[in-house]
Amino acid sequence: MRVPPLILVACAGLAASGAASGATTQPPMGAFDGAYYTCDQGQAFQISYDSKKAEDAKVTTSADDATYQLKRVPDAAGADFSNGSVKVSVSGDAAQLQGTPSPFTDCKLKNTI
Repeated sequence: MRVPPLILVACAGLAASGAASGATTQPPMGAFDGAYYTCDQGQAFQISYDSKKAEDAKVTTSADDATYQLKRVPDAAGADFSNGSVKVSVSGDAAQLQGTPSPFTDCKLKNTI
């Protein structure tokens, strides 16, 4: 049985769009590609992303105004960025910052910037 070319093209388009639907989760961010989180112990941090499809992030902490440059790392559950020692994990409105001198636990999105 011969399949008309139009059907083959439509099927190829569906396969390509299905691959694109597994896109990487993007963290919450506002007009300036950033977000601000408040955490337990009165700590807070700000994240600035390189774009809406973030591959790089800069985290500035309230603890000592420290700044960390981070790169995107693969994660199935959310958006993770790390420099090998410091790691921020963002999932929905929650975030966690590890590897810093001060603890940043139970962090919630305060606003996007």
